[in-house]
Amino acid sequence: MRLHSLALRDFRGVKDRIVRFRALGTTVVVGDNEVGKSSLVEAFGLIFDLPDDSKSTRIRDIQPVGQDVGPEVTVELSLAGRELTYAKRWLKNRSTELTVVESDGRRRSWTGREAHDEAKRLFDENVDPVLWQTLMVSQGQSLVLPTPADAEPLITAVTAESGTPVDGASMPLVTAVEHEYLRYWTPRGKPTGDFARSAKTVDAAELTFKQALQAMDEVQSDIRRAERLNLDLSDVSTRLTDHLTGVEALRERKQATDEILLRRDSIRSRAETARARLENHTRTRLDRERLLDEVERFTKFEAELTARRADADLVAKTAAETVQAAEAALAEVVELKDLRRTDVQTAERRVSDLMDRAELDRLVGQQTELVDVRARIAAAGTILDRIKVDDAVVAALEDARAAVVEARAALAAGVPEVSVRRLGAEPVELSGTGLEGNVPSELGFDESTEVLVSGELVVGVPGQVEVTVRAGGEAATLRSRVDDAVRRETDLLKKAGVKDVAAARELLRKADTATAELNEARRTEKSLTAGGDPGERIAVLTARLQVGETAEDSGKQPAVESVPGQMSLFAEFTEFESSHDTLFDDVDEPGLKPGDLAGAQRVLEEARSGLADVERLLTDAEFAAAQARKAADEDRSEAQNARARSELAGERLAAAVESLESARSVLDDEAVAVAESEATAEVEAVLEELTAVQEQADEAGADQVAGELTHALAVATRLQGERDTLRDALRTTEGRLEQSGRDGLATRRDVAELELAAVRTEHESLLRRAEAARRVYETLSRHRAEAQTKYSEPLQSRIEALGRSVYGPSFRVWLDDDLAVAERELDGVRLPVEALSTGAQEQLAIITRLAISHLVSTGEGSVPVIFDDALGWSDKARLRDMGALLGRAGDHGQVIILTCMPDRYEYVPKATFIKLDG
Repeated sequence: MRLHSLALRDFRGVKDRIVRFRALGTTVVVGDNEVGKSSLVEAFGLIFDLPDDSKSTRIRDIQPVGQDVGPEVTVELSLAGRELTYAKRWLKNRSTELTVVESDGRRRSWTGREAHDEAKRLFDENVDPVLWQTLMVSQGQSLVLPTPADAEPLITAVTAESGTPVDGASMPLVTAVEHEYLRYWTPRGKPTGDFARSAKTVDAAELTFKQALQAMDEVQSDIRRAERLNLDLSDVSTRLTDHLTGVEALRERKQATDEILLRRDSIRSRAETARARLENHTRTRLDRERLLDEVERFTKFEAELTARRADADLVAKTAAETVQAAEAALAEVVELKDLRRTDVQTAERRVSDLMDRAELDRLVGQQTELVDVRARIAAAGTILDRIKVDDAVVAALEDARAAVVEARAALAAGVPEVSVRRLGAEPVELSGTGLEGNVPSELGFDESTEVLVSGELVVGVPGQVEVTVRAGGEAATLRSRVDDAVRRETDLLKKAGVKDVAAARELLRKADTATAELNEARRTEKSLTAGGDPGERIAVLTARLQVGETAEDSGKQPAVESVPGQMSLFAEFTEFESSHDTLFDDVDEPGLKPGDLAGAQRVLEEARSGLADVERLLTDAEFAAAQARKAADEDRSEAQNARARSELAGERLAAAVESLESARSVLDDEAVAVAESEATAEVEAVLEELTAVQEQADEAGADQVAGELTHALAVATRLQGERDTLRDALRTTEGRLEQSGRDGLATRRDVAELELAAVRTEHESLLRRAEAARRVYETLSRHRAEAQTKYSEPLQSRIEALGRSVYGPSFRVWLDDDLAVAERELDGVRLPVEALSTGAQEQLAIITRLAISHLVSTGEGSVPVIFDDALGWSDKARLRDMGALLGRAGDHGQVIILTCMPDRYEYVPKATFIKLDG
């Protein structure tokens, strides 16, 4: 089948459109989204599926919304050598028309339902539905790999190419073998039917026989168990009888020792009472001794604290007087420190003024030097601004000069040199163009000249002869080079403002000298201004020192010393020192000159030294005052504590005396000692009696009898329990033996053995038949698989051939039973299709469909390959390879591509592009 054209009118959003396709080749239909590309494929399917009177919702869906029109489709195609023109309109003014032109040229026409039935018959007879659905890829289905095993044209093509029939005459035998195999085995090879039931019967019989044998083994075990239980029961009964005799003897012994234990307990109670009474009397004696000791100790302590209290009061009074003296001395030192600080401040002001005047002198000299340096910088900058020559300009001038010399040398070597000399009286005239040097217009008598001619030279004797000398064609070129070189040199000299290269070099040397001078001056300026502008500092110092315009002329004397009637700072300092010579040595300083900075600094240091001495003295005085205050506080606190301790000691002594008197009123000191002696004698007597009774108990073993009896009773209870347990187990075992005799276990074992032999015989017979059926089935299946491999080989080879043009020579595929691609190998890596990337799956699906189309393209059952919006998952390189593959596929069949992205198919050679407008 070949599709030639498809026309739509009032179909969904398409008003009226006709699209024509190439019968052989690749057609790319391009259009934006919702322009109606997919409607073309839908229309082709509807025209053959539904008659014009159909009420299907598929027809209602294609009618434009809100318009009372009938959707109409017209298709032109070739089918089995016939040319068909098929038109149909639904809903409104329904109609169906079919025109068929046979291969011999006969034309037939149908209308209405007959046209629909005839078109559907021709389509169904000549177009395999599986092949049509396989090669038509709808939108969003490009990733689905085809499974064309049921496509009859493809099977016919591969069978013809491989020479291997698919089924043939072997099918009845295969069916019979499969039927026999399925009697015994499931498709997955597991037992089924009578064979499976026979195996279960054998298992059940084996279980029954095993249970019968196990029951007989249990009877033998019970017999042995009953014999062992009888022996154990007799032994335990004998041991229990002997042990009960020993228990009775222990009971009698315990009754005999109970009286001794009761007497011992009574004596122990009396001993505890006597001991408690002794402890009370001893405690009373100790309390009386403690009270006597406290009275004596508190009496001595109270006398000592009274003496300490008098001493502490005296010390506190002396400390208060010491604090007053220390604070008076401290006030005197503070006053002296203030005087010394005033001396230091006066000396510091004097030194500061002298240092400011020295700094002012230095800055004035620095300012003078800075003015000179800045004048040098301005002069060097002026020189550099005037010079326009640098190293690059000089190099360019030298190159230009060399070019001129070289061009002139070439000109001299390449043009003729003419020598003219006047011999006679007639004048000789010279003229022309392109002449080198100063050429005279006329020669005098016996005068000669030599001329290089790069253009034309005319030598003439008026009225007699005229000679013209012309240079060759190369001379013009040489002359042009000379002119260019000279013009370039002239331009460079003019730009640099010099007359020649030597002058330029001289200017460059001057520029280098000026640059060095400028750099040196700038470094000096930077050094002079490193601490700031001297002018600003001079202004600050001048304002501080109140120096006028004539400060330098007046010897730079400070204004403070020129004030009439004001005392000199140093005289004031000397007078202050002399007024305090009781604490410090006199400082004999000669009179200081007005500008003597060293003397002023010396006076300042001496004043600071005096201040430091006073500060040390002040520190000592402060420390002494603080220590006095601290000692006074401590002495005052100690006096208060001594007073409090003395009062407390008196109170405690009074309390101790009161407690002693109260205790004596109850029992005097002698009675306390007598009561303790009597209690001690009573305790000793009771302990002697307790010792005698304990010796009797130890001889009789009274303390151990109760424990031995308890242990013996526990052993008796345990032996009785063992006897009862053995007796119950023996009864149970004898009951099972009696029941086993009644059940006839031996007969059951024999019957189970016979039944097991019978079912095993039957099962082995079924097993032999089942194994035979499986071997025949597996043999036939193996041969069928080999035949299927042979007839699938053409499709596999065609897919691999197309895929290698995209992926390279390592590309291979494997097909399953439905002829679908199951696995792909690339560069030695074999993967199932499901494990490939989305783009690789899409590309493999397209390659498979093109291979199918190639195989069936020569037969009558061929159909177009239609791709709706494919190659959306491929990169740039794969788009190029897949485009080339789609172009080659068009050489063997009809390929139709619908897309809204034409860039994907720009690499498809010889493709016909059809643009759909909205």
